[in-house]
Amino acid sequence: MKSLILIVFCALALVSCNSKQNIGSRQQIKWLSLSEVQEKMKSKPKKVFIDIYTDWCRPCKMMSKRTFTDPEVIEVINKEFYAVKFNAESKEDVNFIKKRYSNKSKTHDFAIQIGSSPSGLAFPTIVYFNESFKRIQAVPGYYESKEFIVVLKYFGEDHYKKMSYENYYKSYY
Repeated sequence: MKSLILIVFCALALVSCNSKQNIGSRQQIKWLSLSEVQEKMKSKPKKVFIDIYTDWCRPCKMMSKRTFTDPEVIEVINKEFYAVKFNAESKEDVNFIKKRYSNKSKTHDFAIQIGSSPSGLAFPTIVYFNESFKRIQAVPGYYESKEFIVVLKYFGEDHYKKMSYENYYKSYY
């Protein structure tokens, strides 16, 4: 009887430890560098998602803490995109699609080139590229998870090819 109690106790302890490990190993966005994405695109083309942020940007930090940790957001990003985080104030030169970009001022030339819209560059901005590295669109601003999933699916599932975002948004809800 004592050995049966000991076996049950040990089994419960193992299950408890294993469940704690699973909690600690939550799924995360598979962030890649620009060079890693370019290498992966050679063998397995996929849409690209570039998060342009700065260290001082409060909405950028909120996106990282809230939106980018949501399990559904993580699932959609990892399924549909190669994801990159790019600090718009980085001092490092970057090579992207056979062109070299550097930081000649406060904001990196790469961030300005890919993330600017007619109204300028805002933080955060998410830039979407298709499987051929053609820019689809830059989308500025902070999004809560629920709204962001709509945007991710709009680009990730190619709805942008068939309808405006406004019409897609209406049909989504």
